[in-house]
Amino acid sequence: MTMGPRRVAGTAVTSGEPAVRLLAPLRERRFALYLIGQLLSQIGDGIYLVTLPFVILNQGGGPANLGVVLACYGGARLAFLPVGGALADRLGARPVMLAADALRAVVVLGFVALAADGHIPLWAMITVAVPFGILGGIFMPASFAVLPQIVRPESLAAGNSLIQIMQSTSRIAGPALGGMLVASFKSGVGLLIDAITFLVSSLTLMAIRPSKPAVEAAVDTAAQHADDGVQDSDRLRTWRSVLRYAASSPLVRMTLLTTLVFNLAAVGLIEIALPIFAQDSLGRGAFGFGVMMTGLGAGSVIGALLGPALLRLRRRGLVALCLGIAEGLALTGIPVGSSLVMATAAMFTAASLQATVNVFYMTMLQRTVPARALGRVMSLLATCAGLAYPASALLAGTVLGTVDPEVVIIVAGLGVSAAFSVGFFSRPYRNL
Repeated sequence: MTMGPRRVAGTAVTSGEPAVRLLAPLRERRFALYLIGQLLSQIGDGIYLVTLPFVILNQGGGPANLGVVLACYGGARLAFLPVGGALADRLGARPVMLAADALRAVVVLGFVALAADGHIPLWAMITVAVPFGILGGIFMPASFAVLPQIVRPESLAAGNSLIQIMQSTSRIAGPALGGMLVASFKSGVGLLIDAITFLVSSLTLMAIRPSKPAVEAAVDTAAQHADDGVQDSDRLRTWRSVLRYAASSPLVRMTLLTTLVFNLAAVGLIEIALPIFAQDSLGRGAFGFGVMMTGLGAGSVIGALLGPALLRLRRRGLVALCLGIAEGLALTGIPVGSSLVMATAAMFTAASLQATVNVFYMTMLQRTVPARALGRVMSLLATCAGLAYPASALLAGTVLGTVDPEVVIIVAGLGVSAAFSVGFFSRPYRNL
């Protein structure tokens, strides 16, 4: 139903943008199956995250072995992100996800069998970590690209909001459950449960009968590809043509930039600077860090709930830029007053704004990027985040040896604001 102009928070709503209830996608069988399967799978990932280190350490492997295994996993996943995007565009996102989850279940079960025999040599750990990373890299772009195939066009924003809430929930529930399993049972039990969640996810994906991507007909037009430097005979069939399209699209360019800068800033801030800030500046240690991370999780849920409303605003691109700048400024407020309450409030605010902007970007990409290229564009997005992760951790770890954590936090926040400010120079983006 098309709505007439009205006011939301003082901003006129675009007349062509329908309002859809947040829970509306759950009435669609395909999406409900997908959400249930992915919730269980990501809870399993959280269990795996906690269980794996103790499996390796309890089997006689030291920190060096653990580092090698994680590096092999991360490197393999990063290397195969472009492959996953290409496969999703060629074969369809759902079949790629189904195969990746089924094979990941087999890999984890193999690891369980190895762990049951006692000592696991390093080479055996690597032979498990590498294929697991490869399959994770193949799965990720497909999971970003699948939503237009399983929900109606008007439900994309609400669907992305529910997915973000699901991810926030699983990040809390998975590690907590993993910790209880490691404390109560053998570490292999957690791996076995992870394998079962992959199998359940595969079954739910198998039960989904996707429709033709709802946005394909609307976006695959000459207007969408004007001035992208791609010839008709090579229309988004090759990686070169997709890269040209990405370089010509204000939305894709801005999404890639902010993803890269945010991850460069956030990883070092959250995983290195914040614990040191909680320990040294606040004197609250692990408790203080845990409280701040709780604020982050709660903010992510609230922001995801607000995300669909942003899609209904006029000049939503401009509003998204302002929210992104405000997010960076909120991060700079973490060390103000050296107060745990202030730091937690700042984390809550920044996470809420980030989640709202995430829903906006993901929905706009799924609506406007041609279906035949969506998987590869999403793999570019995931690659930016993947490359930024180790760089941010290394940079923050090095810098924090010479400067206070407050400096790192403030610089990270200003960097996020600066990245979003770039969008003001693009009229097409401002007018989204």
